[in-house]
Amino acid sequence: MTLTGDRFDISELAHAFGGRPDISARSVLVTIFGDSVVPAGGEIWLGDLIDLCRPFGFNDRLVRTSMFRLTSEDWFETERVGRRSRYRLTPTATSEFAEAEARIYHRPEPSWDHEWTVVFLDSGLLERDERDTLGSLLRWRGYTDLSSGVLAVPRTEPTVVRRLAERSGTQRPVPVAVSRFDQLDDLVAAGWLDQSFGLDEAAQRYQDFVDRHGWAAAIDLEALAPSEAFLIRTMIVHDIRRPRLADPELPADLLPTDWPGAAAFELAGSVYRSVTDAAWSWLGDSAGLSADPRPSRFPT
Repeated sequence: MTLTGDRFDISELAHAFGGRPDISARSVLVTIFGDSVVPAGGEIWLGDLIDLCRPFGFNDRLVRTSMFRLTSEDWFETERVGRRSRYRLTPTATSEFAEAEARIYHRPEPSWDHEWTVVFLDSGLLERDERDTLGSLLRWRGYTDLSSGVLAVPRTEPTVVRRLAERSGTQRPVPVAVSRFDQLDDLVAAGWLDQSFGLDEAAQRYQDFVDRHGWAAAIDLEALAPSEAFLIRTMIVHDIRRPRLADPELPADLLPTDWPGAAAFELAGSVYRSVTDAAWSWLGDSAGLSADPRPSRFPT
């Protein structure tokens, strides 16, 4: 990012963000919907959505195509009013977005009862496509493969597994157990969790976030123009969303002492809180999106 006069060029930053190889119009649309549209009533005109995406380098054709595909995958539904289209989440997607919101913007540290949820996919009850789909959904929630067809996470959530199984399209029962590991301290000391949960990779994702957004310390965030505040907020949420949703959220006593997740979360929250009022001002003026009362996200 470069300086223009005595300030950073936020428009250049946004365009570079949209051009990154790991960024797509589809994924940014999901971020904008979750962060800006859902809290403001959950509906937006396609034309307004196109305008919000333009600073990231996404043209109207790309936005239309991405929304069409997301709609065909049951994420969004559309309503035609004359020649205009208005988009909203489907009921199924609404629950998924609510769950994602809780994981992105909040970092609960509840007491852990040492129980794990263990899912057995290779039970002979599921077809291969059912196993593959459910396995992908579970891994996105932080589950890890302990062995072939056996996934686990250190939380008690069999009802979540059942809901994900329904989303995967299976009508068959999925074997789920809530259990404890013997000699867990010894397993942790031996590096079992590091390997099983890919903690090195997860830590790198968080560290990449901190390194990528270190520029925030050089900006007076509260002095940004409202349009710039929206761009910053969207980019911050998008980049913290990925590691947060992939984080297995292991209890603190199972994590390495130098775990960078807390630092990344605190950085995201600090930037978000500094720009969010101005961003809402821009969204209200430019797209008719007004969250009132504004949601309390990234609480201090």
